Amino acid sequence: MTFIGEPVISTAYTLDKAPELTDQWWEELSTALESLAGTDTDRVSLTQEDIDRSIREAFGVSIDTDVSRWVIGHGDLHWANLTAPRLSLLDWDSWGLMPRGLDAAKLWESAFRVPALTEEITERWAPDLACRDGKVSRLWVCANRVLGARRRGEVNDQTEHASRVGKSLLSELS
Repeated sequence: MTFIGEPVISTAYTLDKAPELTDQWWEELSTALESLAGTDTDRVSLTQEDIDRSIREAFGVSIDTDVSRWVIGHGDLHWANLTAPRLSLLDWDSWGLMPRGLDAAKLWESAFRVPALTEEITERWAPDLACRDGKVSRLWVCANRVLGARRRGEVNDQTEHASRVGKSLLSELS
């Protein structure tokens, strides 16, 4: 364990306002994720079976969600696991092999209340989010929001957003 003195960007998974992040911070995040992707490991963050099951349970459909490119990533990349103004990535218990675009998809989904930030994430990680595997990653993240709300018995704006976007992604992937 290492003590990190920088404050987290958010104390909640979902942002309510845009953080003040410099271009250098974004570049450091990209560099950190690229370095992580070059790591050699057998550790698995997410399996194809988990993806298929979550999407089927959340949306009641079974579509082809086979991932073609698996990469090494953080696995739980959201605003409560990032610090600023100096970048640190926290909470490493989910790192490992995952579909391309999953880390970006988690940042994207957890910023949905801040459209300008969502757009920035979409632009910065366009190759990862726009490809088929990136769409599957975004669909899986949405499915998890829907399933989590169902388990808790509470629907909120995040659940409604995840359901709406998930249905749109299903249509794109079908």
